[in-house]
Amino acid sequence: MNANSPQAYFLSAFLHAVVVALVLVLGYAASQTRPETTKVFELVAGAGDNYAATVAPAIGVPGGIKVTVPEAPAAPAPEPPAVPPEAVPQSVPMTEAPSVPVAKAPPAKAAPAKAEPVPNFAKVVQRTENRKAARIEAQYHKQLEKQAAAEKKRESYEQYLKENGGRTLASAKSSKAGEGIAGGVVGGSTANKEGGAGGRALTRDDQDLLESYFAMLIARAKESIVPPPGVSDRLAARVQFYNSATGALSSVRIVRSSGNSDFDDSVLEAFRHIQMPPRPDHKGETVTLTFNLRDEDAQ
Repeated sequence: MNANSPQAYFLSAFLHAVVVALVLVLGYAASQTRPETTKVFELVAGAGDNYAATVAPAIGVPGGIKVTVPEAPAAPAPEPPAVPPEAVPQSVPMTEAPSVPVAKAPPAKAAPAKAEPVPNFAKVVQRTENRKAARIEAQYHKQLEKQAAAEKKRESYEQYLKENGGRTLASAKSSKAGEGIAGGVVGGSTANKEGGAGGRALTRDDQDLLESYFAMLIARAKESIVPPPGVSDRLAARVQFYNSATGALSSVRIVRSSGNSDFDDSVLEAFRHIQMPPRPDHKGETVTLTFNLRDEDAQ
């Protein structure tokens, strides 16, 4: 066949067309598979799916709470029961018999005068002691009641401290304490009302939302995985899966083994149980990434 013949031109054109078509197909396939990135993306702390957050939420309740607690009354010091002065029995005065005028009469034999009864001083003293003991006992029971009331107040105050995390009255009296959300963290910001992304940072710089999304996906895979005992954190398995626009993962498979079949199985199990929110770009794609147990900050 002559190089200048029409058949040669058609063959050359056909071959060029095949090459162009192959390049287009490979380019499309490459566009559907997300390339790996070695850049480390931070996620803010706190529970939730808010991978776009740049500041962690504060722990507390929306709008805060107002707490007004009265001061706990000081327990009165026990007073020693008052002891009444000793009652001194007084002697009963003896009444003198009235003088009787003696009639002038012939002397006669005078009748013997009746003796006055002598008071029983022992009984008087006993009655006095009984009255004194009754007063002391009444004062003692009254003092016990005061001490019991004071102890009850102290127990109520201690119970209040237990129920409020041991906060003192000064801290509990703040007019707007505990503003934030239930899934927040200590040191977070009340400006974040939506939640965190399960990371470590209190604040972070703005970064690509899709990359932040996949950073949260990998973090959740590391939380979900139950690796076989004794495996090295240097084992790495290359995983491929389809990530739909709704966030669901499917068709999970290992495209490059870690060399440990048990570790590969644990990776597959972890990725199959990951729950993700919808993607920020509202698109689905096949994703391929390398998964290992190492902390990215330690690499």
